[in-house]
Amino acid sequence: MRPKLRLDELNKALLIAAGVCYLASFVLSKFTTVSTVFRILFAAAAIFLAIRLFAGNPAARNNENMKFLTGVTAVKEFFQKIFRPSSGAQRPAAPQTSGGLLDKWKRQWHEYRTYRYLICPQCAQRLRVPRGKGKIRVTCTKCRNQFIAKS
Repeated sequence: MRPKLRLDELNKALLIAAGVCYLASFVLSKFTTVSTVFRILFAAAAIFLAIRLFAGNPAARNNENMKFLTGVTAVKEFFQKIFRPSSGAQRPAAPQTSGGLLDKWKRQWHEYRTYRYLICPQCAQRLRVPRGKGKIRVTCTKCRNQFIAKS
């Protein structure tokens, strides 16, 4: 039986590093020695990624991943200590919901099964109508234009 290909955090980091090295080798292709170094780094990251993906022994791969995460956590904590504001300066508390575009999209995604979003043909206002009611007459809340739409 073939082992599952697991894309853990170390594999993701290797994939990103390989992609960055590959792009850097193209951007710096004018400088042959620097470009060659980035190509070698790309090859090394790609080979190590392939070995980790296709090798057996998931316990060893898990240990490697845990060591990587321990190192990343240590680096993050180091930089948090450096850039943390002094104890006298308090940051204002962030609001629970920002009410931004991301929150709006999340709400619409959760309402996708019960509502349908339409656009008014006259003023381009976005309208929400209940889903599954057949053809209905929709009145725009902004310009009071009425049109027929399938819900």
